[in-house]
Amino acid sequence: QRSNGSGTAGGDAMPLTPGQRYWAPHEEHSFLPALFSKVDGGVAVFAVADGEAFNVPADKANSLESVSEAQLEGVDNVCTLEEVNQAAVMHTVRTRYARTPPQVYTRVARIMIAVNPFQNLPIYSAATMKQYLDAGDSMDLPPHIFAIGSDAVNGLRSEDARNQAVLISGESGAGKTESTKLILSYVSVALVGSSGGIQDKIMQTNPILESFGNAMTVRNNNSSRFGKWLQMTVDKTCAIQGCSVTDYLLELTRVCGQGPKERNYHVFFQLLQAKDELKDCVVRAPGEYRYIKGSQHVAPNIDDKQLFEELRAAFTTLGFSDAMQLEIFKTVLAILTLGNAEFDADGEHCRLKDDGPVKDAASMLGMEMEPLKKCLITRQLKIAGDVTLTGRSVPQAEQARDGLARLLYGRVFKYLISKINNVLSDAGKAAGQYFGVLDIAGFESFDINSIEQLSINLSNEHLQAHFNNHIFKTELDDYKAEGIDAAASLTYQDNSDIIALLDSKTSILAILDEEVSVPKASDDTFTAKVIKNFTGHARFFSPKIAKGREFGVRHFAGDVLYTADGFLEKNIDKPPDEAPALLQASSFGLLKDIGAAIEQEVKEATAPGKKKVKTVSSGFRASLASLMGTLNSADPHFIRCVKPNQDKVPNMFSANIVLEQLTCSGVFEAVRIRQSGYAARVEFGEFVRRYRNILPKKKALEIKQALASKSEADCAKLFLQYLPDALAMFGIYDPQDVALGKTKVFVRSKVVGLMDRARELALSCHAVDIQRVWRGYRVRKMMIACKIVFADVKKWQAENNFYGGTGPEHTATHKWLTAEAIDAQVAKLEPLMEKARRMPLRCPEEKQIETVKRRMQNESEILKGMKAAGTSLEPLELEKLILRCKDMDIVVPQVQQLKDRLEALKVQVPLVKGADLALKEQDYESMIEILDTAKKQGLSQNPDKWIQELKGEQLMGQLFSTAECLKASRKVEETKQQARADAEARLQQDMDTAKGRVKDSAFEVQTAPPKKEERRKRKSTIAGLSEEDESKILLELMGAMEVCDIGRLEAALNEALKQGIQEKEVMDEAQEMYRNLETEDWLRRMMEEKVDSLEGPNQDGTVLKGLQNLIKQAERLQVAPVEVTSAKKAVQVRVRARARKTIAGKVFEEVDVEELGLIDNSFANLADFSGLKPPNEWRGHRAPTFFTFGASGADNMLTHQKMDLKDALTKVPSGMENQCTNAYHNILGWMYDRPVPEVQRAGLLQEIVTSATHDKMLADEIYCQLMKQLTNNPSSRSQVQGWKLLHNLCQHVCPSASLHEFVHVFLLKAMRSNESNHEVLETIKRCIADLNMTSAPDVGNDDEDIATLQVMLIDSSMRKVRAPSASTLLQLGEILAEQLKISKASDFAFFQVTDGLNTHRLLPDTAVISSITTKWKKLQDMTNRTSKLLFKRKFLRVDEYLLPSDLSHATLTYRQAVYDYLHYPIPEDLRAILEISVRIIYVERDHFQGYIDKGKLADAGVLEQIVPEVTLKEHNRKKVAQQITDMYGKVRESLDPNEHRLVTMSRVLSLMQRLRLFGAFYWMGRQIADVPSDKVSVPEAPKVTCKINPKAPDAEYWIVVDFFGVRFVSSGGQPGSLYQKGFLFNEEAVERVLIWGANQNVVQFVVSTVNPAMPHVGRVPMSIALTSPAAVDIAYAVHLIYSMKGIADKQMKQAARNG
Repeated sequence: QRSNGSGTAGGDAMPLTPGQRYWAPHEEHSFLPALFSKVDGGVAVFAVADGEAFNVPADKANSLESVSEAQLEGVDNVCTLEEVNQAAVMHTVRTRYARTPPQVYTRVARIMIAVNPFQNLPIYSAATMKQYLDAGDSMDLPPHIFAIGSDAVNGLRSEDARNQAVLISGESGAGKTESTKLILSYVSVALVGSSGGIQDKIMQTNPILESFGNAMTVRNNNSSRFGKWLQMTVDKTCAIQGCSVTDYLLELTRVCGQGPKERNYHVFFQLLQAKDELKDCVVRAPGEYRYIKGSQHVAPNIDDKQLFEELRAAFTTLGFSDAMQLEIFKTVLAILTLGNAEFDADGEHCRLKDDGPVKDAASMLGMEMEPLKKCLITRQLKIAGDVTLTGRSVPQAEQARDGLARLLYGRVFKYLISKINNVLSDAGKAAGQYFGVLDIAGFESFDINSIEQLSINLSNEHLQAHFNNHIFKTELDDYKAEGIDAAASLTYQDNSDIIALLDSKTSILAILDEEVSVPKASDDTFTAKVIKNFTGHARFFSPKIAKGREFGVRHFAGDVLYTADGFLEKNIDKPPDEAPALLQASSFGLLKDIGAAIEQEVKEATAPGKKKVKTVSSGFRASLASLMGTLNSADPHFIRCVKPNQDKVPNMFSANIVLEQLTCSGVFEAVRIRQSGYAARVEFGEFVRRYRNILPKKKALEIKQALASKSEADCAKLFLQYLPDALAMFGIYDPQDVALGKTKVFVRSKVVGLMDRARELALSCHAVDIQRVWRGYRVRKMMIACKIVFADVKKWQAENNFYGGTGPEHTATHKWLTAEAIDAQVAKLEPLMEKARRMPLRCPEEKQIETVKRRMQNESEILKGMKAAGTSLEPLELEKLILRCKDMDIVVPQVQQLKDRLEALKVQVPLVKGADLALKEQDYESMIEILDTAKKQGLSQNPDKWIQELKGEQLMGQLFSTAECLKASRKVEETKQQARADAEARLQQDMDTAKGRVKDSAFEVQTAPPKKEERRKRKSTIAGLSEEDESKILLELMGAMEVCDIGRLEAALNEALKQGIQEKEVMDEAQEMYRNLETEDWLRRMMEEKVDSLEGPNQDGTVLKGLQNLIKQAERLQVAPVEVTSAKKAVQVRVRARARKTIAGKVFEEVDVEELGLIDNSFANLADFSGLKPPNEWRGHRAPTFFTFGASGADNMLTHQKMDLKDALTKVPSGMENQCTNAYHNILGWMYDRPVPEVQRAGLLQEIVTSATHDKMLADEIYCQLMKQLTNNPSSRSQVQGWKLLHNLCQHVCPSASLHEFVHVFLLKAMRSNESNHEVLETIKRCIADLNMTSAPDVGNDDEDIATLQVMLIDSSMRKVRAPSASTLLQLGEILAEQLKISKASDFAFFQVTDGLNTHRLLPDTAVISSITTKWKKLQDMTNRTSKLLFKRKFLRVDEYLLPSDLSHATLTYRQAVYDYLHYPIPEDLRAILEISVRIIYVERDHFQGYIDKGKLADAGVLEQIVPEVTLKEHNRKKVAQQITDMYGKVRESLDPNEHRLVTMSRVLSLMQRLRLFGAFYWMGRQIADVPSDKVSVPEAPKVTCKINPKAPDAEYWIVVDFFGVRFVSSGGQPGSLYQKGFLFNEEAVERVLIWGANQNVVQFVVSTVNPAMPHVGRVPMSIALTSPAAVDIAYAVHLIYSMKGIADKQMKQAARNG
């Protein structure tokens, strides 16, 4: 042992050993693990792995710490290292940061070190968050900032339910702000809100506070220039009741000026970027504003325009109206504009150079210019109660201008905080527990440090004291009070004297406050008093050569020199006298409120009896004291943020900078105390009561009785006597790790871990029993509830037992008579079925009941339709109802009435239309024809037959009268014509040509009537329809019939009937089809026929259109659901094939409209996607609060929502549900539908796309989720992000065959609806283009090929699993894990087991089921050997234990450990084997007891169940059996027969974990010197061979691979004599694996080791090659372990360099 653990040598220095590694100091890297070479000329020479040599003074070298392998691994928790020093801690942080991706979090027990990566990392996804949400103890998971959130939330939920506080510290640029946002992001998910959206509102405070409170500094582009304490109050259920924000020390001096390479607050630049939204304001370029022109205008990685959009969204979410936002923005712009005001001297006073800036500023502030101008160039003087005005000088006016700007900005910031608190808090719910997060500026030390830096550093001193008190002081005080020896050796840096120097009644700040009230006091007098009072103080210093008003303080984090210039002025907390009146004169409500608040403060400050002047310092110290009081009442959780470099760039680790920060943060002291001190300090009684249940029941009962009769100290001593045995199965117990004080037990962290593990196991065993009883009770209770609900459903079913046969007696109408009565029965069913769906079992006849319900609703609709049909004049409407009644066997009197009316309409409607036309045209012949037809129909004799609504009787009367008039007129005309004819005849007789003329005249007379006849013939129907129009109607009827389009058919048929078309063939066929389209049986039969006809080649679109129309009609009638589903799938398959020709590559060209119509009809509605869950089975969205329900049902399933999903949208295996809901959670964050920090949001896109590319089923789910979120999305900002994500998805992964066209049609429709949005339109076009470029899915059967697989478990039992053939083994494992109720599916993998081969071959997770089954079928054909899938653990680790919370996991792990033990390859110590065998018997004592009692343990096949075969080969069988029997008898007496099976299995596992090859893969191999050229897998392997055993160069070895490295163990020999050589997988280990590979039956390793021929060179790359039938398996196992460790890529690159 070279050190006492603190980084300095302990005891006498020891000489260094050449070839060993030490923590050598290094100028650039602080410390490096370096090989000591020699001492030469007073310096020690060291070298690192890459060959770099450097020197260390010899006098320092002898005190260096040695390096252990564990220190190089980059462990999660540095406190787990046995030897810890500064170098080891620093190197652990460095090693983790250097990984890919960087592991930026490291634990120091419960303290979290967070290194700023200066890049966005994909480590904050929903899946990652869920691990910590579900964790019982975050220490079981890798270090992460979510672990701190988990600890705090669990603290709120614990039994004692204490307040929780997360304290985030670090220097500027270390990542405090982002850490704060990430903690809030976690808590907003972990804690449900009691009022709607409270979590989102809390998260939306970040954009506002960052915009107004953050700025770019030299050290940080997004530096918080104020501190904040955010406190959430929760109720007993841990629901968030309200929230408040307290701000500290906003840096107001920054408003008026900034240093080089810095800039003003972000909001100024955001407004300048958003000038288009401030059209009524004068907005200039940044360089034209005096307050910012000399600063940086653009901050790297800060998008001001985007941040302004986020600011507006946050304002809106938090209830800031548009008008209020505009007032805020104008006020901020006015501050910038006010800074441009300049002054000229005017005698002793001044005047404005230009009124313009002041005029513009006044306009933006909603006030007149003159009052503002007067405020700047004059001031009020109060003399003896009188107020007079006097002019200001130029410097005074400039001070007034800047002071007003700072006042306005500071007050606006305070107003925002107040408004936020009003929105987030509820006065009625203020009491209760709280969870708080503190983000405050870190220690600051600049070239010039003023009162702001002094205040910030004071706050950090208080926080450091709080840290000291929690981590160190309380613990050390306990040691002293209890008389524990550890107190003497443990110290820490106490900073209480610094706090006293700065913040006490006689402190520096107290003097500053006094000086404010002292006449003629100045910064000089203040500085003089400080130097006089504190010279000689250990923490105070003054510069030897002072450059002005300077003094220094030796802070915890380092020395800081303060310049007192302006201290007094900055400390005066008094606004200008003119401010209240000036601001209240504004038209802005914002400024009026600020003015009123200032006026009230002034009144309170000047109230009688007020003794002390209020100062900035006193106010800050008071708020700081209040904060510390709040923190002291909460359990703290510390995050120490670290800045890895000053350049703010990723992948750069400046060790010296990091070392300084770790030192200042107290991390090293925390490690040392956690290592050397006692982690638990518990009073005797509490200690015994907490842990007594880890003892066997008899001993636990003895302790319980002792508590009642003995002192607590005696009980504690008794408990400690029993403790070693209780902890034996969990690890090695050292009595030195426990100490008894006067009233408390002190336990080191190692033993605390063992006891907590034992307690968790004990409690879990009780919990299992409780769960068993509770689940039985719950199931019985639920079954009773099921019986009651199902009985009610059955009763309803009995009352409505319809449709069991044909005929009217089987209808609801027959029993209930009216639509209202039927509706009442349906209404009764709804709540019953809702209850039934909530039951754990499905209602036995749910489908039949739904069918009955649907038909009853149809009957009700028909009955309701009859009332309206009684006055209808549409023949087809009546015919439709009649047909529906016939189809549904409805027999009521109204049906005959409708039939009579229908027949009447068929006759009377054409007559009425014809009569109207005849009257209009005054066509006498048509009138006579119509009157004759009416007479034939009996309408003239019986006018009551006329349908009243047609008014036919009146029309016929009018027609008759008109016809008589026309008849009389015609007779008169005929008489006149006859007279003219007679006169003409006589005249012609006197002429020679009379005969010809008479013939001509006769011809003319004869030709007139035929013209009328022809005209009449052109009117084909009685209604006056022309032949041409009749032909059009008939053609339309034939076209509608061809494609079964009931809409077209109904319209054409209706017109044909009204027009009285008499054409029989087409009309009869059309009416027949119309009747059939209203009939369920015909629809069902026709859909089946058309589906069959689709199988034929070269189908045109007619059949598809017809089938689509049949589907629509069946859905409208709510009939034939099975046939509809089948037909939809068939249509989609056929249309998909046609769509590829229409869509792919032709999206932006003219395409066949008819084809697009087919596509739209098939794929326009995502609800038709066969992969979606039925809406009634989809569980919907999560509720925003405990007392509300989440959105669900068909209306919400495929439209935009902002709450998380309860389950997937698509039909995925139950094991994938969590992945689907996580993906949606990530989508919400990416699309701004859920507020998340930008550092978290930035990685979500990659997380979503990556998860989609790895899983085909998950890809479809994500496509559906995205289309859902882009449907009816009201936010243009969210839409833009959604389209970006969809574009990325289209670039990387193609949807499945069944979803492909739905996505295409969705994109085409989106193009049409976004024509005016150029940005979105271009993204959609790129989506389509990229989707066409990705590999299109095969066209074929839509249905997934579901494979049924037989999977073997390690206990040889079989499980039947159904999964799509295209699934990977990873997906299959998730399905099986869900079936087995295994929570940690990632621990398991699939192995190949082949008949006749006693090996388990590990299979890749990415292997596809269909590919595996195909290969295995070929293997069986060739070898006649079948292969099976074995599902078991990938690795068993020596440090794991059975999971009490997952019994399936625990049982399979135990079974696998036993299996591996029985197939153990090498001999072990017989005593160890006997002890394990005895424990196995005890676990399975019901099975083995009979063999023991009968002395048959040595029988064939029995002993093999408990003893490895290799042991039985080397020892006498009967002797072994007898030894086991004897040991079992003794052990059985000492064990509790009622001990839980989980405990007994854990005992066996702990014994097995002591075996040398526990949990390892092993294969037999033989080393070879030369690798055949055709079997080389590592071409760059060194020529020099590392001989495993130089004495036996050709020996056979077990090649042993486990999670830590590869070992080569000789295959023969006795226990203890086996030869072994090993190499670690740790990239910084001395003996380590560099690279590996396999080709055919040869496996190669390149290792770093010492070449015996050149030991002085140190470790060099050497080659090891072995032949083994399992060579490829060996290489894959190594690759898998490296991948799991996350260092494979880096190791390969390093190996290549070494090679």
